[in-house]
Amino acid sequence: MTALDQETVQAILKDIDTHLSQGVLPVHNGHFKHLFEEREVLEYLLSMKQAGLISGDLITRGVDSRPYRITNIRLTYAGIKALRS
Repeated sequence: MTALDQETVQAILKDIDTHLSQGVLPVHNGHFKHLFEEREVLEYLLSMKQAGLISGDLITRGVDSRPYRITNIRLTYAGIKALRS
């Protein structure tokens, strides 16, 4: 994935903000299954983390250390700013 769809990014940022404001902890990629397939959600979250919009802990699996899950997702300052704009 080279470019992030801004509507999808906004939807994910809103969902993260909603979960955090409701006290749902830890926020993880499983919370976004209603948006798309689990594999796509993980790709979006990893791209958003690389772009500096979110932070979180990446859990890998297997000998090749492929991404399995991201948990403890939080909005960064850039993510909050993007959500509010």
